[in-house]
Amino acid sequence: MTAPELASSRVGRRLVGGGSMLAIAMLVANIGNYGLNLFLGRVLTPAEFSDANLMVTFLFSLTSIALCLQLVAARFISRSDELGFEGDSDLLARRLRRIALGSGVVTAVVLAGASSFWSTIFQTASSWPFVILAVGIPFWLVQAVGRGVMQARLMFGPLALSFVVEMVTRLGLGVLLVTMGFGVEGATVALTASFVVTTVVVGIASRSRSPRTGNGIDRAEVRAYAGLVSVLLIGQIIANNSDIFVAKAYFTPTDAGIYAAVALVGRAVFFLAWSVATVIFPVVARRHAAGRESSEVLRFGILAVIGIGATCAVGALWLGGPALGFVLGPEYSDLSIPLAAYAGTTTLFAIGNLVASYRLSQSLVTESWYLLGAAVLQLVLVLIWHSDMTTLIAMQGIAMAFLILALGSRSMTRTWISNRSRKEAFQ
Repeated sequence: MTAPELASSRVGRRLVGGGSMLAIAMLVANIGNYGLNLFLGRVLTPAEFSDANLMVTFLFSLTSIALCLQLVAARFISRSDELGFEGDSDLLARRLRRIALGSGVVTAVVLAGASSFWSTIFQTASSWPFVILAVGIPFWLVQAVGRGVMQARLMFGPLALSFVVEMVTRLGLGVLLVTMGFGVEGATVALTASFVVTTVVVGIASRSRSPRTGNGIDRAEVRAYAGLVSVLLIGQIIANNSDIFVAKAYFTPTDAGIYAAVALVGRAVFFLAWSVATVIFPVVARRHAAGRESSEVLRFGILAVIGIGATCAVGALWLGGPALGFVLGPEYSDLSIPLAAYAGTTTLFAIGNLVASYRLSQSLVTESWYLLGAAVLQLVLVLIWHSDMTTLIAMQGIAMAFLILALGSRSMTRTWISNRSRKEAFQ
């Protein structure tokens, strides 16, 4: 075996091993988070549960900032480390942490300062959860940079640990505070505390490595790439959260709480699938920097996402309704079909997200624009047709089906053009 083949084999084993570890950790974290949500759904009324779920949705709507910082860190640090200049990576990481802290403070001020407005718009019982959540936002963004550093350096063990620590803190403190009678405010305190603890863990694991520097990472290039990343992430936010906001604003509090339980399944599918994208992104970025092909990595990722989504959809159809009915109460027992449909719709979105993320690691943004377009289409559809839960899920399915068709058509077109160019080159 040649040296390049040996290195490739080692990276492959590390990728599979680290990816499996990360996927297991994210599965455990999702089970814990799901368990907390089931606990909240059991002890809180549907209206209170809807308020608690809204805090998580608000947080996810801010992931454009967090994931932008994480993906920028992952791409440029992986590239610099591939070239042997870890010092440049450390300088970038410190700069991104300062940006994260500043952005977090500004966002927190806006969220807390307008808490009464948010409470009125989304029909919550109190404005205090918005203030409590605001405290955690700066920590949420800072730890995203640290996770990007670990992602870039294929530090899947510490990265996996960070997700488990976040879940354990949130689950333990959430159950304790809600049991003590603090309700939605207690659940939100647990959410904020989990970010603080995770920031400490991530900060220790992603600390500086080497003083060796090269020519430095061009700030203009970083800013330009951040703009590309934002296209994908804005699409993610709209697709992942628009239905929750619409349900909270237009459904009765009880119906919004029931819909929130269904949406939990979709989030589980997406975040399990995101573990695949997390593993693939830095590997493809490294291969792209070295001029190597990586299409087989994408094929492996798509198969993994399909497997995750199919498993969740079949499980939801088979056991979802009865399980929720047993855990949460009889009003949740007839949700098997909506749960399975939501899981299937989210799987389509997760495939599109994986393809867009793969292309983004190569600084190509067309697929991200496709995803953003599908997300906007979904938003328009759910704003027009939101009479009940079935209609809301169907509108999302239509938008995501268009996304897959568009990405498939583009892939076939690119393949045809590539084959034609090679054929002409041999003539």
